[in-house]
Amino acid sequence: MTKDRIVLLDSLRGLGVLGILLCNAPDFAVPPVLAESAAHWPHGTSAATLSVWVVTQWLFQRKFVTLFAMLFGVSIFLVGGERSDLERGAILRRRLGWMVVFGLLHGFAVWYGDVLLSYALAGFAVMLARSWSARRLIRTGLGIWIAVSLLMLVGMSIAASMPKDSAQQALETAQELAKAKAGEAQYSGTFLQSLIQNGKDRLAFLPAEPIIFVMTSALMMIGLGAFKAGVLTGEASDRLYRRLLVGGLLASALVGGLFIAGAVMGLPRGLGLVSVGIQWALAPPTTLAYVALMVFAARSKVWSAIPRALAPVGQMAFTNYLAQSLIMTFIFYGGRGLGLHGKVDRPGLAAITVGIWIVQILWSRWWLDRFEMGPLEWVWRRLYRGPSPLRRPALATA
Repeated sequence: MTKDRIVLLDSLRGLGVLGILLCNAPDFAVPPVLAESAAHWPHGTSAATLSVWVVTQWLFQRKFVTLFAMLFGVSIFLVGGERSDLERGAILRRRLGWMVVFGLLHGFAVWYGDVLLSYALAGFAVMLARSWSARRLIRTGLGIWIAVSLLMLVGMSIAASMPKDSAQQALETAQELAKAKAGEAQYSGTFLQSLIQNGKDRLAFLPAEPIIFVMTSALMMIGLGAFKAGVLTGEASDRLYRRLLVGGLLASALVGGLFIAGAVMGLPRGLGLVSVGIQWALAPPTTLAYVALMVFAARSKVWSAIPRALAPVGQMAFTNYLAQSLIMTFIFYGGRGLGLHGKVDRPGLAAITVGIWIVQILWSRWWLDRFEMGPLEWVWRRLYRGPSPLRRPALATA
């Protein structure tokens, strides 16, 4: 049973790390001010472009980073154990401490959209609650999530309802586009230029860390609570999984309807703000619907191949996440490889994403047939726990 549970968690983690890439792809390809914008997307609003944008916002955006955060909350308990276990608690603190280092290096030296730092900082808070009951964790996490989401929805609704002077709006748009053009020139320049611009954009994101810390901590609590309740281990009842699936499908239908309506109506600013707010607020139930689908797939003879294929990707999630950044910056950043920043439309980004999915599914299986863990997992583990074997014993003695 323990082995089955680990496989399911790895499958969910693999789904999360692959799903995140489609959401992150525009952030590698264009300056951050344009990445999630449909109205100001530099390649226009063709039917194909808008279709990829709608599908991404509807089925991917917020869902998989939410799943990843929930699963990181589980790892805090799996590594650190109960709060009374001082030895494992010390290991957990070292693990999170080294994750801070990796997050700073990744964010400033590779890609500004790093989440490792946010997860590590939230982890230091959630580790204090890791011995709470499942009910307390879920109630606290949901309470925080709902409260902050309501505040955000109110703020976005007020912003959407406030009339804007057309001249002022045109000026703000022009300033944003000018900023994006300047960033584009830097990302398309030399290695040093792209590195400096990446660092500037990373610094620009740091003021948002407090709200990210709060929301990520809430998701980690929900995830750990769901784990303790058996939801993330496949041990919950079929009835509960069906309820999660129905609730998530209803939430997803609302989100999808809003973004489809926005695309059909010409991308009105007010509807766009409200859509993003509702998308954010409903991320947990839609994410748990994906969990339910994965559980049902794991129990099915026909569909069980999907979680089996995803499990190695999840077992190497740290390696695969950082590898995605290295591959994408090689493709798009100047001085690192192909230098295609600003030159690829959304359909092309989707094609690149699918290609990376296939490569990571295949290479993860190949690697784990030969080694105990991913290469970066091995480095990380050595740093916080000490020497660990990498090559599988049968191959090491061959």
